[in-house]
This record gives sequence, C-alpha cells and structure tokens, in this order.
Amino acid sequence: MFTVYVASRDELRNALTVAVKNIPEAILNGSSSDLRQALEECAAEVPGVLLIDDALLAQNIGLFEKVAEVPYPVVVLAAPADAQAARRALTIRAKDFISLDRWAEDLGPILSRVAVPIQGETREDGRVLVVFSSKGGVGKTTIAVNLAIGLAKASHQPVAIMDLDIQFGDVAPMVGDAPLVTLYDLVKSGAPVDAEMLKRALKRVANNVYMLAAPENPEEADDVRAEHIVQILQLLRETHAYVVVDTAPGYTDVNVAAFDFADTILTACTPDVVTLRTVGQALQVFYDGFHYPKDKVRIVLNRSGSRTGVETADIAQVLQSPIAYQLPSDGAFPVRAANEGHPLLLQFPDSALSRAIYSMASELVRETQGRSRQESKKTSAKRTLFARLTGRKPKEV
Repeated sequence: MFTVYVASRDELRNALTVAVKNIPEAILNGSSSDLRQALEECAAEVPGVLLIDDALLAQNIGLFEKVAEVPYPVVVLAAPADAQAARRALTIRAKDFISLDRWAEDLGPILSRVAVPIQGETREDGRVLVVFSSKGGVGKTTIAVNLAIGLAKASHQPVAIMDLDIQFGDVAPMVGDAPLVTLYDLVKSGAPVDAEMLKRALKRVANNVYMLAAPENPEEADDVRAEHIVQILQLLRETHAYVVVDTAPGYTDVNVAAFDFADTILTACTPDVVTLRTVGQALQVFYDGFHYPKDKVRIVLNRSGSRTGVETADIAQVLQSPIAYQLPSDGAFPVRAANEGHPLLLQFPDSALSRAIYSMASELVRETQGRSRQESKKTSAKRTLFARLTGRKPKEV
C-alpha cells in the first residue's frame, strides 16, 4: 500500500481524490489547490507519491526548484502533446506523466508503479500495542490516543489506532471526529474483511495517524466477532509500523483476540487501592490463565505522584511487577483537551503528561527499531481463553 497527496485546481481535485480512493492499494494523504501548502503538508507527512496538476505548476514557476528537491516521487497530470507541460515535468524531475485525456485509465497503474510503499508493510514491521485496564476511569483512552500520535511523531511512520471499546468507544470524540465508517460497517455484512474495505474505513486524524472508530451504537457491538479482530489487526500491521488498540475493561472474546495478537499489552492503572486490586487480578489472568510471557505485559502508572497515600515503590511490590512507565497528573489539561476534541499531545505539547507520553512512545520506537527483523515473536504453546472460546489453536507467528 502507498499514500498519495493530490495538488490540483479545484475543478479537478474532487474527481482526482475520489479516483485515488478507488485505487485498492492507495491511501489519500491529503489534497490542496495551493501548491505551496501542498509542499508544506507533504514535508510534515511524506507521501508515497505527489500527484500535481500541471495547471498549478504553470502558476508557480518560483516553486520548481523546491518541487525538484522533494524526497518522494512526483507525477504530473497534464494535457496531451503539451510541450510546455512536458518541459515543466522534466524541470521538476517528475517520475511520470499522466495525460488528461486518459487519466481515469492510467492513474491507478502509474501511481502504483511509481509510489514508494508505506514503511512497515511486512508483518514483522508492524508492532501491535494493546492499551487495557480492568477498571474504567484510569485515563486509558487518553493514553491510547496520545500514544498513537507520539509513536507517529517519534518514528515518522504510519500508525493506526483502533477503538475496540465496541459499545462505548471514545477515541473518535477525543480526536474531534465523527466518522462516516466504523468497525461495525466493516463487519456487518459477515464477509471477511479485506485490505480495500479497511482502507476506506480508516480516517486520518493527525499526521501519519489513522483511526478505525468503534461502532456508533452499543447494539451494533453484537456483530463484531473475535475473528474480525484478528483479520483487521493482521491487515493493519501489514500497512502500519505501529497499531494501538484501545480496549474496554473485561475479558470478552473480542478483547482476548486482541490480547492474543498483541506484541505488548500496556495495562493502565492509577495509584489507588481499588484499581490496584483489579490490576493485580488482571495480571493473574494474563500470566496464570493465558500463560503470556512476563515481558508481554507492562504496567503504565497514570497520575503518578497523586497524593493518594500509595507510593510507587509499594505499587510495584504489591503487583509483583515493575512499573514500566509513569505518567504524571497534569491538572485540567487532559480534560480540556478531551472536551475540545483535540488530542493532548497536539493541543498542549509542552504539558507534563504530553512530555511523558511522548517519552514513552520514543522509548517504544527505539526498542522496536533495535529488534532484529528476523526475530520471531514468542508465543505460548498453551491454549488461551480465546482459543477455548473459539475452538481455535493459538496463532503461530
């Protein structure tokens, strides 16, 4: 798969963006009728290919040198047998040329041939991180959303965030989005989910961050099954360097399918006795019930430093597990960001919590990059709850 940015005059731009969306392996990265703006947006989020309408080039001679130096391929769309357009295409070092009288037929094949594929297209490149808490109200969705943005910023690679709280998901409102397509729309027909269906459901919510929203209505959750989750996660990890999954509390078959598939489970907790008791029970389920290796599950202590009377050192001792990441309390910033529909890391990037989440994301990126691409992921030979529920063997990776 690859991403495409469209820079075109307004009267043609809508038709081009629709056509790009109809290319099975293409993801529309953005569009603009302003070439300078297009170049700025492509600098922030590098596309697999930039499609430029020659009419914009003709109006922006002063940008030729800048276009010629971009680190991604450029394809020019122009009138046939136009010598001036051909010279402009050569000047900006375009990789290919699409004739306006055949663009509908040639667009897909030419872009597919020229575009740079999304990094992380192989299974080994995509790391799946499930964010879980056995108790609500611990900031799990705030962590998941901002972790996805932090991973994209730290890695400069595409990141997917999947809202698996299938009855009461909050990822979409937290990023200020009302999606037209949700997880329910992907699975309601009962047919296997394929790459093209998934591509149409993903919504770009930040630079290099693509969201798959939860069903809009709680009753739609009944149509989402564990096998759908396995299919979707497999497809997402083939086209994204990181996949962040926000889950609901509990051990439904849908959640456990995600747990089984995950490379890392980030278990969020807060420094209070009630939450710590439920987290301790969750760890027991993961280790003794599902037989996950210890390094698969990591504790994320949110609101660290809060005056609850429970010390961090005591938490690690009670849980018999180290605290992998500590995230501080940050006053009203997280609530304001959520209420305004702007992720904290974008709205208040210098806040204490934003810095801590970005640090966690950077550490995960360094860790991932340091792994051998040939190393196979360790899986337990014992049957998990998902296997018992579905009658399937644990997946081999």
